[in-house]
Amino acid sequence: MFRGRRRFQGTEELCPLTDLAEGERGVVVKAQGGFGLVRRLAEMGLTPGTEVKLLKKGFGGPVEVEVRGVALALGHGVASKVLVKPLKDEIHG
Repeated sequence: MFRGRRRFQGTEELCPLTDLAEGERGVVVKAQGGFGLVRRLAEMGLTPGTEVKLLKKGFGGPVEVEVRGVALALGHGVASKVLVKPLKDEIHG
């Protein structure tokens, strides 16, 4: 299920938000980027400790996620800068 994912921060398994499968959930650990990007993500509710669910993604296109009960669309590049800890056994197809 997590084969091929990159690891960040030692042994804790983190991956970019874009690596989640559709329907899979994760918890935001951090966002990588400049102050403006991190602030923009925080304003959208993507702060550390927040649970997110990947709703839909395309090949290099926008990524649709559910955050705090709200659906958001993020560009693939922005979504790839959000590191999450996948919640195992939470794939809902």
